[in-house]
Amino acid sequence: MGTQKHSLTPNGFIKTLSLLHLGLISSPVVLSGIIYFQTQSTSFDLSNTDDIYLMIVPIVSVICLFLGDFIFKHSVKNIPKTINLKQKLARFQTASIIKYALVEAPALFGVVAFMITENMAYLIVSLVLIFYFFMLKPTKEKIEKALGLNQEERNQFNKLNQPIP
Repeated sequence: MGTQKHSLTPNGFIKTLSLLHLGLISSPVVLSGIIYFQTQSTSFDLSNTDDIYLMIVPIVSVICLFLGDFIFKHSVKNIPKTINLKQKLARFQTASIIKYALVEAPALFGVVAFMITENMAYLIVSLVLIFYFFMLKPTKEKIEKALGLNQEERNQFNKLNQPIP
């Protein structure tokens, strides 16, 4: 008996992408918790006109969310229909990581702004971004829908523990 070569399965792909998602979401979650519990006095102030972060944090957040969504949709839309399922999944994973990073970055930026100013408004923005990030958790259904798999590819993807050819 020879050694069995490790092959990509749909279940393995979903688990890998879920672990990447969890790894990226954990940074802003852990950092926000640490910073919040180490902060002595917090305030919620939207009226301080000298605070440049009041404009920068929301603008950067919105830009990153739209940019991440645009890049993801554009990347997935441009996956050739002629390539095999394994190649489609690899491109989907790349597009997903870019989208995740563009949600993680402004969440971390908001936490840093909170750390500098002790203004809860920035932590709230970060928590909203973290919640949105959580909603991006990859599932089999989301992947199938985003990739627009044909019937043959869907049949391959539904065999969760079978290697993808």
